[in-house]
Amino acid sequence: PYAGEYFAWNFSSGMAAIDGVLSHLLGRDDVLITSRNIYGGAHQLIHDWYAKSGNLAVAVETFDGFSGEDFQRVLDATKVRYADRFAQGRHAYVYLESPCNPHGYFLDVPDICRRAHAAGMRVMLDATVGTPFLVQPLQRADPEERPDFVIHSYTKDLAGLGSTVAGVVIGRNEDMFIPKGQSAAGRAWHETMFWNVYYVKGAFLNADAAFDVMQGMRTLTGRMLQKCINTTILARFFDAHPQINVHCSALDADVNAPIRRRVSHLGLAAPLFTIDIDGVSRDAFGRLFDSLSPTFDHMISLGQPNTIVSCPALTTHSELDAAALAEAGIRPTTIRFAVGDEDPKDLIAHFIASCRLTLDGESPDFSRQFPSPAEIDQLVEQTYVDCHRAYAASKPSMAALLDEST
Repeated sequence: PYAGEYFAWNFSSGMAAIDGVLSHLLGRDDVLITSRNIYGGAHQLIHDWYAKSGNLAVAVETFDGFSGEDFQRVLDATKVRYADRFAQGRHAYVYLESPCNPHGYFLDVPDICRRAHAAGMRVMLDATVGTPFLVQPLQRADPEERPDFVIHSYTKDLAGLGSTVAGVVIGRNEDMFIPKGQSAAGRAWHETMFWNVYYVKGAFLNADAAFDVMQGMRTLTGRMLQKCINTTILARFFDAHPQINVHCSALDADVNAPIRRRVSHLGLAAPLFTIDIDGVSRDAFGRLFDSLSPTFDHMISLGQPNTIVSCPALTTHSELDAAALAEAGIRPTTIRFAVGDEDPKDLIAHFIASCRLTLDGESPDFSRQFPSPAEIDQLVEQTYVDCHRAYAASKPSMAALLDEST
């Protein structure tokens, strides 16, 4: 219902979109509060370029946790720590990623936005992992609960095949474009993203990539529903093993589950999660990871039809130092799963076979501690039924559709 209030600029990549909105807002000596778990490329851009003294010397503060209260504590401390900057007219902004990389955890974006706006701050949200299927932050009835700018990497699930590189920034009309020489809603034309950044940086999306994105969007709902179902199945399968620690909001006992139920469509988990395996040597772990291919692809992307595994400490988050990795809950042997839309039984069967080949020699009972084949069959069937039933129930009735069309 609010589509008429918003406008989008398409960029040549997701990182170009992130840089576009950051460079549009941030000025020298400003302050940026970020959520802890963000894409490693965004972390590097913020800390290695925007925070660099020879560039913009932006002060960066990070909050842990997922709630508005977690954000508020850092916000209050930031006001005190940088009082001198604020006294000189500098501004503070918020950069969020939800669901987060690499664990797929959700932030309470509506509450964080409400608190940030009450403090006069503008909010940027990277919602790539969730896609509009899981999260629709600009559809909140209360404008104070909406981010000011939403970022998507089209490269991931929106396009869906991993063959197109593209990104987008969505913002209110008056933030994105005003004809030259005019003003609207208290903003002059040169303060909009088009004239301030988009027009001069040249990171435009080409027509062929735009066509690929539009084609991919047509199948988004079906692809994402299958991926979310697979995520729930895999997370519960791994969680049943006593030596595997699972970080996934699909698990009811997970620390992020309450927020997931509240902010995600149908309460579904994002198709991104991590596991840690206890009690195995680095050598055995390495052999296990290698043996997961080709059923699990070894890549550093996400949002493709195939399930991808990676070690964040060595790939997507390799620019973080040891302390930052620990704070982000990333260990040297953490495996990130970017879940695809394959048959989950094929994935599970291959993982068990890999454990038999690589871990059972060192830990003889390892593969036998997974659920039995019959239990796995039941898990898959029940998850399929529950999720599809919830999805069907969420759709408007035929009578309602006919009434709306008359």
